[in-house]
Amino acid sequence: MMKVFVTISALVSTAMAAVAAIPSFTLEAVAPGHPFDGMPVSLDGGFAKLGNPDSGNAVSFYATPSDSAFSWSLHSIPIGIIDTPAVLVGGSALRFAFLSNPEEAGKQYGDNIMEGGWTFNVGRPSVKIAPAAGKFLGYNFEQRWYAFPGQQDGQWSVMWWDGSCCVNAAGIPIKLRLVDCNSRAASYAS
Repeated sequence: MMKVFVTISALVSTAMAAVAAIPSFTLEAVAPGHPFDGMPVSLDGGFAKLGNPDSGNAVSFYATPSDSAFSWSLHSIPIGIIDTPAVLVGGSALRFAFLSNPEEAGKQYGDNIMEGGWTFNVGRPSVKIAPAAGKFLGYNFEQRWYAFPGQQDGQWSVMWWDGSCCVNAAGIPIKLRLVDCNSRAASYAS
């Protein structure tokens, strides 16, 4: 019995170490002169928002290479039995979300569901660029992120514009900078 317990403990420890070794990130808004500059992106249900940094719902994700030579897929942490990929859902202004069943859940939010085209850059790269702290999150190399006022004071929805029509005057352009999960946790602890 003791041998089985030791073996199971070793397997669990190995699995936890493997998950901890995956580089993981959170996101923060970059919008100089606006009240949400530097705020972490958090989740309200599956949808991204900017709001109270103490809410404890900061989005946390890891990236895996996709079929394209230049893009990645994003997946929510914690890692579980059900994969929760990052998607853009909606019309021409798409909501940034982590949905466990995007094909089904996304239908109620609009005609477009996009995933797997995530890029990490400062400019337009000529080779595949891996995610790293300080780089910006884009979709198909475009950083068309906007913050729109949420239903509660001080909260903002994070959306991506597809470029097909105009952006509502209430939208404020932002960038989403990658922050290493460990450094975010360390900054909150101090």
